[in-house]
Amino acid sequence: MRLLRSMMTKPNLTALFSGLIFPFAIAPFFLWPLVILSLIGLLYSLQNSTPKQAVFRTWLFGFAKFSVGVSWVYVSMHDHGGTPALLAILMVGLFAAFLATFPALFMYFFQRFYNRQGSPVLIAILAFAAFWFLYEWFRSWIFTGFPWLFAGDAQLHTWLNGWAPILSVYGLSFFTALTSAAIYFSFKEKRFHYLALLLIWPLGLALQNIQWTEQTNELKVSAVQGNIPQSQKWLPRQRLPTFNAYMDQTRQHWDSDLVLWPETAITVLKDQFQSYLDNINEEAIEHRTTLISGIPFRYTEGPSRGEYHNSILAIGTGAGLYHKQKLVPFGEYIPLENMIRGLLPFFDLPMSSFKKGDEKQALLKAEKDDTLFLIAPFICYEIVYPQFVADSAKESDLLITISNDAWFGDSIGPKQHMAIAQMRALETQRYLLRSTNTGITALVNHKGEIVTQLETKKRATLTAMAQTRKGQTPFMMWGLWPLLLMTLMILLVGFSYSRRH
Repeated sequence: MRLLRSMMTKPNLTALFSGLIFPFAIAPFFLWPLVILSLIGLLYSLQNSTPKQAVFRTWLFGFAKFSVGVSWVYVSMHDHGGTPALLAILMVGLFAAFLATFPALFMYFFQRFYNRQGSPVLIAILAFAAFWFLYEWFRSWIFTGFPWLFAGDAQLHTWLNGWAPILSVYGLSFFTALTSAAIYFSFKEKRFHYLALLLIWPLGLALQNIQWTEQTNELKVSAVQGNIPQSQKWLPRQRLPTFNAYMDQTRQHWDSDLVLWPETAITVLKDQFQSYLDNINEEAIEHRTTLISGIPFRYTEGPSRGEYHNSILAIGTGAGLYHKQKLVPFGEYIPLENMIRGLLPFFDLPMSSFKKGDEKQALLKAEKDDTLFLIAPFICYEIVYPQFVADSAKESDLLITISNDAWFGDSIGPKQHMAIAQMRALETQRYLLRSTNTGITALVNHKGEIVTQLETKKRATLTAMAQTRKGQTPFMMWGLWPLLLMTLMILLVGFSYSRRH
């Protein structure tokens, strides 16, 4: 109680604490009421503050939020990247400090024009939700984007998730911020009729009953989890044992229509591994199975000669090659490479010179009983981009994503990554098959629910029946335009009122 009373008189402390509790609302904790409490705390800290004070307090909120929420970056930098502990902590702190500038920027405008003394309560409520959405949307694409730790991610299992196929996780974030603002201002101004805005929650529950897509068929699918230690994965002597481990698991599941291996399960360039691939291809065709695997790819001729890609290859009764488009800075490519390459072991990781794949790439293909199925592939980080996934999924029958989350050990990172993949399945109402090196390997249904998953840090193969589905959700058809137009209207009306008064 003493801490609570102290925070109520110290808005900077309130902002800091509110940011600290934010990550506990999402995976793996899913204490979803905390995200509402967190945003209420942010609004309380902004009470009677100047726009400049709002910037600093929101920055404190963001710094605390990201310091906890993306702390898993430390594991990849220190445990696997060779960065000294103190330097890794400093770099995570700098990363959090940088990300915190984004909400601070948007809350400046909220405080400057929409949360002033005498501003209409309804405008303040709607404007807070609008600016929170704009902040998360902006962060999802600026400097290649970091669409992680969204407020809407806390709503994966709540009534609000019925809105996900319509407005995506961005809409869930908008409604989460709207809920927090409606509660805060209703009690602050003692005008409780604004709580009527919370009707979005039972409406979301009703929307859960709508089937936006329909089942067309089903495939027996298997996802292999190799559990190759990250410290050994790229060693030359580990190449053959790794390949044999995946083949041993796969040969037990040739009765599946589709077998999926993780990101860079094959640690040899495709052109150097072609003779092995030819043999695997013949074996897969013999058993009428599509095998899809992550593999590093190098162009050996043509205008792209010498380019390296992080890729997915489909062989057997399937076909197709996909090059990753959304690359991870410092993990798959090095910004300002000529200046910083070699300064730290973390800046010289294996396979950190990949090139971005073309925007227009064909979907992968799988075949069952002479019927062709289109598979939308996503490599690791790509699954966190809502619009990117929705666009790629439009003509697909099934989503697949492969990853190697061994980089992040037992931290909260892999759990957050899995939950984000579940949200993509919900937004597109497609089944999603996920294969990883050490976990989490799982099959997710069109409602974003995990059908089955493997135990982490164990070599095993998941096998289950996956529905193929056709049709498009409203989010796939309209994208973010409804949210953007609604936000623009809210801010224009609010700004016009502010100028007149």
